[in-house]
Amino acid sequence: MALSRDVYRELEDILGPENISEDPAILDGYAFQPLGGVHLGRYFTRPEAVVLPGSTEDVQTIIKLCNRRGLKSKAFSTGYGSHNAVREEDTILLDMRKMNRILELDEKNMYIVCEPYVSFAQVQAEVMKRGLCCHVIAAGSQTSFLASHTSMHGNNILSISHGYSGRNLFGAEWVLPSGEVLRVGSLGSGAGWFSGDGPGPSLRGILRGVLGAQGGLGVFTKCAGHLHPWPGPKELLVKGVSPYYETEIPPFFEYHICEFPSWEQYGKAINKIGEAGIGYALHKTGGPGSHGTCLTGSNNEYYEKRKKGAFGVPWKSFSLVLAAHSQAEHEYQVKTLNKILEETDGEIWQEGEEPDWKNRDYLTMIRACFIPRLAFRAGGTFAVDGVVAMDTTAHTMEALKWDESHRNKYAEKGVIMDDGTLNSWMVPCEGSHFAVVEAGHVFNSIDEKSIGGMGQMVHEGREKCAETPFNLSWAIQGDEVKKYGPSCSNYPHWMRKIKKAFDPNNISDPWGYISAEEE
Repeated sequence: MALSRDVYRELEDILGPENISEDPAILDGYAFQPLGGVHLGRYFTRPEAVVLPGSTEDVQTIIKLCNRRGLKSKAFSTGYGSHNAVREEDTILLDMRKMNRILELDEKNMYIVCEPYVSFAQVQAEVMKRGLCCHVIAAGSQTSFLASHTSMHGNNILSISHGYSGRNLFGAEWVLPSGEVLRVGSLGSGAGWFSGDGPGPSLRGILRGVLGAQGGLGVFTKCAGHLHPWPGPKELLVKGVSPYYETEIPPFFEYHICEFPSWEQYGKAINKIGEAGIGYALHKTGGPGSHGTCLTGSNNEYYEKRKKGAFGVPWKSFSLVLAAHSQAEHEYQVKTLNKILEETDGEIWQEGEEPDWKNRDYLTMIRACFIPRLAFRAGGTFAVDGVVAMDTTAHTMEALKWDESHRNKYAEKGVIMDDGTLNSWMVPCEGSHFAVVEAGHVFNSIDEKSIGGMGQMVHEGREKCAETPFNLSWAIQGDEVKKYGPSCSNYPHWMRKIKKAFDPNNISDPWGYISAEEE
């Protein structure tokens, strides 16, 4: 349904005619999401209009208009993923690209304050000059720093030393669904951005929880994120032409792929690395279809090298970066790693020691986690097969074990890319005190058999999560909440209470979060 002319004129008066559009070609650009997956598709509902607010005051005025006119709203930063799409009619999409400034960088207290359209790449490049670093989520360095901290999950190769994204949130400026502005953390008491939990209101569990409301609880216009020590150079000296970027591994750094004979030994090694405090970056290696495509320039190059036996990444292995500030610390880290490998029957995988591999993959781990456009290039997209575990390292090992057999069954059917390895992804967080598994697999996005089979694989994985549960923390939309709620502290009941209290008029698009009323 098109917006009424008087509403459209009101929005023009607020923002200027150049900052609003209802052109169908533009709206379709926002309705398309390539990572909608097998069960959601790629084309979603058109917003009624797209607007470009330039300030917190603009956002407030738009939200208040939506309340008066009975419209819905949805905020959109860098737009990676189907959760950014509109799912209901009569929705105004707020594209936050004009709010793109780094507002403050406090080196002493190690935080940075950003608006929504600032990317991880911008933050990382700026803070490395000052001996600091930020976590960069798996979606890539082009995504929104603010969105990850306030509104989404954030699995990250640097999580072993940098933490999970939501736990790096120091404070936020939050335009509530009513149009009021709430400042949380120490910012709420006028004390600045240094703490996410006070003095002043915290509300971190309400505004984001483990996953984030994905636009379902208003709009975040500023946030402060925690920064971490960076013992490397002030500027990464990158050479090569896209996508063959690489860099030299700095002094006092190590990069290795470590392989193990069993999941139990793999898990023990991760725990020991976390306890020793030597891991700067660590993640379970993906299969050739992700690692190999990140290290090649085209599908043809990947295919030719794979035929010759390249990229035979071990199933039970992880990529590891050590980073020290001195020669003595570096020597301690290397000796400790060698001792841990000895105790867990681990070995360093020799193919990963080749300079082309090390220098490219090390750079990928520091600057971008995986690079999605490369990692999933072979099939055109990917899907998480339903297995998402977020718990202790031991618990995530059980998820990886199950997904190994799950993957084999569908590889034999020709549904997913049979690359000879387990493509599930896993990262330990905060000294390996907990870990996250995301079982993503590459399938053929233009083949009906592969699409249908992947849908079945996802369904079966989600059923397994509901039975176990492997804590499917992403299953918060629609009917799925009824399935997973009973095994996860009845979380839909509390989410609905929050939604009803903060958004009584149901102004914020509820699809990525939850509706106030039972469905």
